[in-house]
Amino acid sequence: MLVVFRVLLRALELLALLPFRILHLLLDRVAFNPRLGPLRYVAGAGIFYVCLAVLLVYVLAPIRGAVGHYTLGPKLHYDAERWLATAIYDARGSFVGTFDPRLDSLRDVNYSSEAIDLGDYVANPDHKSIPVREVPEHYWQCLVYHEDRNLGGLLNPFGIDLPGVLKIPLSTVRRSIAAKRLVLGVGGSTLAMQFVRVIYKTPPHAGEGALLKLKRKLGEWWLAPVVYRELTDGGRNEALKQWAANHLWLAQRTGGAPLHGIELTSRIVFGKEAADLSIAEQFVLASAVNRPIILLEGSERLNAVRLDRWRYLIEVRARTCAEKLISDEALQKEVVFELVAMAAGPPDPKIKPRLQDALDKYAPSLALPAQANPIVRANALMPAARYGIREEMKQRYGFGWREHVRGITTTIDAVKNLAFGERMRTRLSEIDARYGDKIDAAYTLDPAKASDERPSTGVIIAAANASGEIVRYFEQGENAAYFGSPFARETATGYYDSGRESRMVASTGKIIAAIAIANTLRDTPQSLYLDTQAPARGLETCARGGERHGRRALVAFACSLNGPLMTRTAQVGQARVKRLIDELGFNMPPVNADGSGTPPSTAVVLGQVAAAPRRVHQLAGVVLASLIGRGATPLPEPTLIKRYDFTNLEDHGPETSGKITPDKIIRTGGRTLVRALLQAPLCYEVAGKPTGTLKDLSAWCAARRPGLKLHFAKTGTQVTEDVDATVDAWIAGGLQFANGAAYSYVVVVGTGSAGAPWARNLHAAQVAVPLVDALLTELEVEALGRKRAPSPPTKAKPPASASTSKKQAKLAAD
Repeated sequence: MLVVFRVLLRALELLALLPFRILHLLLDRVAFNPRLGPLRYVAGAGIFYVCLAVLLVYVLAPIRGAVGHYTLGPKLHYDAERWLATAIYDARGSFVGTFDPRLDSLRDVNYSSEAIDLGDYVANPDHKSIPVREVPEHYWQCLVYHEDRNLGGLLNPFGIDLPGVLKIPLSTVRRSIAAKRLVLGVGGSTLAMQFVRVIYKTPPHAGEGALLKLKRKLGEWWLAPVVYRELTDGGRNEALKQWAANHLWLAQRTGGAPLHGIELTSRIVFGKEAADLSIAEQFVLASAVNRPIILLEGSERLNAVRLDRWRYLIEVRARTCAEKLISDEALQKEVVFELVAMAAGPPDPKIKPRLQDALDKYAPSLALPAQANPIVRANALMPAARYGIREEMKQRYGFGWREHVRGITTTIDAVKNLAFGERMRTRLSEIDARYGDKIDAAYTLDPAKASDERPSTGVIIAAANASGEIVRYFEQGENAAYFGSPFARETATGYYDSGRESRMVASTGKIIAAIAIANTLRDTPQSLYLDTQAPARGLETCARGGERHGRRALVAFACSLNGPLMTRTAQVGQARVKRLIDELGFNMPPVNADGSGTPPSTAVVLGQVAAAPRRVHQLAGVVLASLIGRGATPLPEPTLIKRYDFTNLEDHGPETSGKITPDKIIRTGGRTLVRALLQAPLCYEVAGKPTGTLKDLSAWCAARRPGLKLHFAKTGTQVTEDVDATVDAWIAGGLQFANGAAYSYVVVVGTGSAGAPWARNLHAAQVAVPLVDALLTELEVEALGRKRAPSPPTKAKPPASASTSKKQAKLAAD
C-alpha cells in the first residue's frame, strides 16, 4: 500500500513539474538557442506571450472573477435592470413601442449618446431592450457557434478565450503588412467581453489606433471574468443566455440609435415577438451580432451596403448555422429554403398599417423615424397616455416599477385616441379664441400657443367603459394630474398618498349628497327643501332671492342650489355623510385653527371635499354601475392598463386596491331618486326650455336623444375667496346607450391650486361643456357606429327670465 502511495505521489510531482520542464525545454532549445540567430528573439517573445495568455486565461481570470463578484457584482446586476425597456401595446394588441428612457421614474439612465462625467463616476450611454422571457434555443446555439464556440470549455473556462488571445499577434502581423502601418490585430471576443462593450459603450471602430485598441482590449479582459462569473454563478447559464438575448446590438436604424436585444429587434425587423420567430429568423438575428442589420433606406451607397450586409448575414452566417447545427435533413432543407427566400432584400421595419397611417396623418414629421425607432413611435402614438401609464405604475410599484413590469397592454386604441386628442386640441383652440379676454395672460388653453413662459392650463378628459377601462384619454401637461396632484406623491418612493390630496371637487361633490339623500328612502323628486335665498316668484326656475320658500329636490339639483341641499343633507346625519366620503375615498377639508372642522354635509354640497380627478371619475362610474344593474361587481379605479406583462411571473408585486362595490354605496331603493336628481342638470326644463346647469348639453338628455338610454352629469366650478377667480371647471357623469354600451367620464379644466387661478368669471358651462360635447360625440360613434358629424361650437344660453315662473316645469325623463 505504501508503494502505491509513493508511486501516486511521484506521478503528481511529475505532473506538476511538467509545464516548467516544457518551458525550460522551449527556452533552452528555442529562446536561448544561439544557432537560431535573430529568430530566437522572435521565438522568445512568442513563448513569453503564450505563457502570458495561459496565465491570463487559467490563473488571472478566475481570481479576477472571484474578487469582482464581491466588488462589482451588485453593480452589474443593477446595470442589467437599468437597461430593461417596457413594451407598450394598445387595446388591439398592436405593438406601439417602448417607454422613452426619459420617462424612467428612476433617473439613472443616460439617454444621450455621450458619456457623462460625474466626478468619481462616469455614466456611459445606455440602451433599452425588452427583456425576453425565454431565450429562443436556436438563436442561442447560432450565437454561441459564431461568437463564443469554446464557451464554458477547456479553452474558455472563465470568460476569456485562449485561441482568441493567441491569434492576436498573427492577426497583428497580417493586418499591419496589409495596412503598411502598425495595426493591432483582432482576437476572438467572447460573449462576456462583448457584454463589457455593451456596458461601457466601447465597441471597436475603424478609426481607433493601436494604443487605443490595446487599452480597450485590456479593459475587456479585466472585466470579462467578472461578468462571466456573475452570469454563470452556480454552474447555471440562464443569466448568461438572458444577457445575450437582451443586450447585444442587432440592428441599426439609419441615422439613429441601434436596437438591442432579440425581443425588441424581432418586433421591428419581423413584426413578431421572439417566441414566435422561426428557426431561420432566429439564425438571422444571431448572425447580426457585430454585423447589425441596417434598417431603412438611405443614400445609394448606403443602400448598396445595406443589401450586401443583409445577404452576407443570410447566405453566409445564418446558412452556416443551418448546415452545422441542424442534423435533421428535412428540417435543414426547410430552414435553408426560408433563408434563400429572405435573401432577396432586407426587410423594412414592421409596423401595423393603421398605426403607420395614423403617424402619417397626425405626426408626419415623425412618421419615418418612428418606423424603426420604438421610442419615437410610442411618443408619437401616445403623447399624453404614456405619462398617465407611468403614473399608474408608480402608484402600484413606486419608482421601482421597471423591476416588475416587462410590458403593458393599454385599454385605449392608440389610433382612435390619437385622433380624439387632435379633435380636443382643435376644440381647446376654439375655446381659447372665444374666451381669451377672460383668461389670465400667463395661461392659455390653446395647445399651439403653450410654452415654458406661458404654460397651458391643465386639461383632463377621460372616459371609461362600465368595467373601469379608460377608452379615451387626453391630458395637457406632463404630470398626469388625472392620477393625483404632484405634491401628494412621495418624493422618496414615488407612491401616491391619497390622504394628502387637496384638489377640491367643486359642485361635483353634490353627487355624494344625492346618494346620501336617496339612501334615506324618504325623498322623491318633488320633496321640498327649505331655501332661505329663494325668489319671491319663479320657484321652478334657477332664480335666487332673499325669501324663505320650499324648493323641489329636482330644482335644487338641476340648479345646484347650495342652501336647500345643505339643509337636507345635514338632516341625513353627519356620520352617514362622513362614512360615504370615506368609503368613496374623498378627503375632508382641513380643520380650522381652533380645531373645528367643516361639517361633512356642507363639505360635499359646497365641493370642499378633495380628490384626484381619477377618484371623481370612479364616483361617476359607481353611480353608473348602480343604475345599469352592475352594482354587485366591485369597480376598480379607472385604469389605462388592461394587462401587465410581468418580468417575474411568480412575483407580481403589490396588488391594486381602491375597488368599490356600488351596491354598498347606493341602496337599491334609492337608485330611482339618484337617477332623477343627477339627470336634472341635463334634462330639467321650464316652459319647454332647458334650465339646468348643464342646459347647453340638453341635447344629450336621454329622453330626447335616440339611442341614448341613460345620461346623468354634474358640473362645478371651483373658485378662490374671490368668487370670480376660476381655479377648476369640472363635469363628471355617465351614460348608457340603447345597445348596452356604458361609459363614465370626467372633464377638468384648471390648475388645481387655489393659489393659481387662471381666469376671471369663466365657468364649467363655458369651458368644459364644449369638451364634454365632443367627448360624448366620440363615445356615441364608438358605441353605435354612427358617423361623426362636425358640430358648431356650443353657445351659452341666457338664464331663464322670471316671467316663466308661473309656467309649469317638467322633467323630460322622470
